[in-house]
Amino acid sequence: MPGRSYIERAVECADTNALRMALYQATRDAEIAAITPERVFGPTTDAIVFSDHDVALIRAKAVDYLLTEPYEPALPIPSRDEVVELLEMAEARELGPDDLIMRHHIPAFEDMPFQAQWTGEKTIPEGYHVAIVGAGFAGVAMGVQLVQLGIPFTIYERRAEVGGVWSINTYPDVRVDTLSFTYEYAFEKKYPWTEYFGRQSDVREYIDHVARKYGVYEHIRFDADVQEARFDETTQCWTMTVRGEDSVAEVEANVVVAASGVFATPRELSVEGVSGFTGRIVHTAQWSEDVEYAGKKVAVIGNGSTGVQLLSKVAEKADSVVVYQRTPQWISPRTNYGVPIADELQWLIQNMPFYWNWNKYVAGLSTIDLRNVLMPDEEWIAGGGHISERNDMLREMLIAYISNQVDGRQDLIDKLVPDYPPMTRRPVVDNNWYASLTRNNVELVTTPIERMTDTAIVTTEGETRETDLVIAAVGFQTEKYIWPTQYYGLGGASLEDVWTAQGAQAHLGMTVPGFPNMFMLYGPNSQPVASGAGLPTWFEIWTRYIAECIVGMLEKGRKSMVIRRDAFDEYNEQLHEEAKKLIYLMPNSAMEKNYYVNEFGRLQMNAPWNGEQYYELCKSPDESHFDFTEAQ
Repeated sequence: MPGRSYIERAVECADTNALRMALYQATRDAEIAAITPERVFGPTTDAIVFSDHDVALIRAKAVDYLLTEPYEPALPIPSRDEVVELLEMAEARELGPDDLIMRHHIPAFEDMPFQAQWTGEKTIPEGYHVAIVGAGFAGVAMGVQLVQLGIPFTIYERRAEVGGVWSINTYPDVRVDTLSFTYEYAFEKKYPWTEYFGRQSDVREYIDHVARKYGVYEHIRFDADVQEARFDETTQCWTMTVRGEDSVAEVEANVVVAASGVFATPRELSVEGVSGFTGRIVHTAQWSEDVEYAGKKVAVIGNGSTGVQLLSKVAEKADSVVVYQRTPQWISPRTNYGVPIADELQWLIQNMPFYWNWNKYVAGLSTIDLRNVLMPDEEWIAGGGHISERNDMLREMLIAYISNQVDGRQDLIDKLVPDYPPMTRRPVVDNNWYASLTRNNVELVTTPIERMTDTAIVTTEGETRETDLVIAAVGFQTEKYIWPTQYYGLGGASLEDVWTAQGAQAHLGMTVPGFPNMFMLYGPNSQPVASGAGLPTWFEIWTRYIAECIVGMLEKGRKSMVIRRDAFDEYNEQLHEEAKKLIYLMPNSAMEKNYYVNEFGRLQMNAPWNGEQYYELCKSPDESHFDFTEAQ
């Protein structure tokens, strides 16, 4: 047990609200319960603010409690009513029934909060097998579900390691842009993240750790590229063509789960003359250790999350860097971005009962009401505002941040402030990008690129800039879900062809008519626009839904299931109508340059509901939405 001074440093590192909640849950201290923080109106959500006196009281009591060496396993898991009481305390407001459909699961007090269960006799026919395509966050989550249920499966991974996008992307300073405390599975408790925002290598190691710990790893076939999957209407099974290192084989599966996601196919750099360029061009998703940028004349094309993350590191060593910006982004700071988690806080997470749970919950509070920022306020607009009081407050905050970061240089400010509302495109986290633009060896160019010569980039104004290395931070073909595998359903219909009419659509982001026993993870319109839960938690929710579909078929002797066309159409029409209420589809939202919206003017990335509403839809499958084929 460390001494008092060490523990005092630990509680000073802790989130005050999470510390208060953990302390109260463990001790039921009336003095802690009497603390009433203030909810302060803010640009994305209300902040929970404590007085200095209350902060000191919480910390002092936490130190005294920790010195008693509490033993968490001896403390009871709270009932649902107790959790609701605690949630209202954490948020400093009353919560209604519609606020509590999903919220009470987020602190993850149960061992496996989103695990599917057998409801009757466990019956698995001989030879029954589930195929999962991809061993990233999604595929491993699906594997955990099936291990717990005892259902045979194989994960086919085209790379030599787990990780998905966290294996592919290794460019300089790549990391998550959401807090590590929310970017983790709910079933893996108290993982010792090294930084508040995990680096690529740390995230990949985390996925590897989970795969090994939960018995998924031995089910993975590496260097196994699933090139196509065809549904056989006679056998009601899928036949997959899998290319290995030196062979091609056909394998059969009763169910296929496509877990390759949306960020699997890099977007090509489409510039006249690109093939004749004699320098090096590297897409950020194809980065390798042999990419040399020290002392080079570097061009960074793109200013999305990737381009913003890498600029600072590249500019430190390059001779010069030219940043080519097509569309300005709203780029915002994050507290503790790039900061290691102190040893003292690591100790507290492991030893303070319930702190991990409440830290997870409090870390997500900034997004739990985020949908409000996405809703235009007509009365506010009529009074001269842009979108709403919150959104306009966010706009002013970000403009002030830009000005501060570029030392008030109006020439840069004029190029950097977008003409569309904040939050209409994916938020980008600043990694010293704005400040890097003020370096003597960095130039921001907003004139469009016209062509490339063998040694240079030429803009439409005729300016030529000699270039040794082009870093293409141009993103992914996000319209190509679950690529590069080709899927063929009933009648040999290709999923790619099915999606040509209005873009990629699915029921709950997981199923498509005409494709029996096929499920998707991180499919079209998957993640809700606001929920308080990180993406890995949603993978657990979606994989539970899929696992319950599989269990239901096995328990009831069914061979296959497929989403009904009427259920699919009704759901997607509701989704589109709901999306029209949000700023994504407003005329001034830069729709034509926003991968959230497809070429048909439909929202394609997010589910337009809040987390509570969307969770209600996908917490369990509704059999009336499916057609079934009985086993013979």
